[in-house]
Amino acid sequence: MLTRTAIYEGTIKQGREEEFFARVRDELEPLWRRFPGVTAVRVQRTLTADKDARPIAMILEMDFPDQHAIDECMASSIRPQSHEATEKVMQLFEGRFTHYVTEASTLAPAG
Repeated sequence: MLTRTAIYEGTIKQGREEEFFARVRDELEPLWRRFPGVTAVRVQRTLTADKDARPIAMILEMDFPDQHAIDECMASSIRPQSHEATEKVMQLFEGRFTHYVTEASTLAPAG
């Protein structure tokens, strides 16, 4: 399994946090869930962080079975719709987002 992660580094405009996350839920999540090949979508809202941590407002993770599925997702007709909707919601955000593709191992707790 591969995970495509978007890290939203920055801050949501003061007083607009609830509006931002409501728009993510209502406008972006339905598009993200329709991407071909996606097996899971996780939207993570930062609640607390280390004092010296960079400001991360949100982390988006999408799981795919393999790189071929990610490539199909990136070429899908949903992607331009998602990009357009994201640009509108990002008007409430001051910062940038970057993407990473990772492969993870899940470990059971010791003992």
